[in-house]
Amino acid sequence: MAELVKRFKYKETLGTNSLMKTITLLGTIDDKDAIVTLQKLQFAEDEDFFKDLGVDEIRNLDCNDVYSWNVATVIQDINSRPGAKINVIYPATETHIKKYRTQKRKVIVETPEMYKQAVVPYIEKMKGDRIKWVYNILHEGKEADRVVFRSDDPDHGFVMLPDMKWDRKSIESLYLVAIVVRHDLSSIRDLRKDHIPVLKKIKQIILDVVPQKYDIGADELKIYFHYQPSYYHLHIHVANIAHEQMDFGKSILLDNVIDQLNHLGPNGMEEATLTYFIGENHELYGQFQQLTNQA
Repeated sequence: MAELVKRFKYKETLGTNSLMKTITLLGTIDDKDAIVTLQKLQFAEDEDFFKDLGVDEIRNLDCNDVYSWNVATVIQDINSRPGAKINVIYPATETHIKKYRTQKRKVIVETPEMYKQAVVPYIEKMKGDRIKWVYNILHEGKEADRVVFRSDDPDHGFVMLPDMKWDRKSIESLYLVAIVVRHDLSSIRDLRKDHIPVLKKIKQIILDVVPQKYDIGADELKIYFHYQPSYYHLHIHVANIAHEQMDFGKSILLDNVIDQLNHLGPNGMEEATLTYFIGENHELYGQFQQLTNQA
């Protein structure tokens, strides 16, 4: 991978995020599109490192009374104090590029009819080879060294591992994903009342396992779904509630889904009207616009 990154040729900047300290670049590697996201990492709590502040160079910007403002370069080490995290998508598709390009977000009020007419066909198109990497994790042993928990139970089994957005060091930014083993659930829209015991079982395992593995309490965990999700094989996000994330408008707490299922009919979440945010470059936004124009 290091050699691939070194062959990256820049084309354009897709977006930046001041909160997450990221910049996402589009370029090519060996004439194929590639997306590289650079993210500045949180400082490690290393007392030895901070005895001399770990500062290499410093330049004063301004001062006033007891206050001063400065910029500096800090001493870095690839093993103990790396300066940045690099995520690579290669080769990148047009769908990837649209997703990561800066775009306005729109409010969608998705009715059951909109789901059936636009989302169901879209989901079918986004499965198959597009989620092969998910099946590699579930069934082919890929990323096995990163797995935090694994159960192959056909009913409530799942594989839990760190999300690629987490540096795997800072507990404050802890971020895991639990991917269900079963193949009949693509998103929360497939959940029905009879899935409640399964969801409760998965939740309890997460609350038991994560605090044993990491220095965090069960009551500090945010357990939730995304809708629309990034990929259509049911998965659950697990994050430290102290971590600021940019997923407002698409997060739905697992407990809220369970409660809602108790009040819905036999078709469960398929019958619900869901409000969420979506980027205007998303293919579904265009589909929803067409449905609105036809009404």
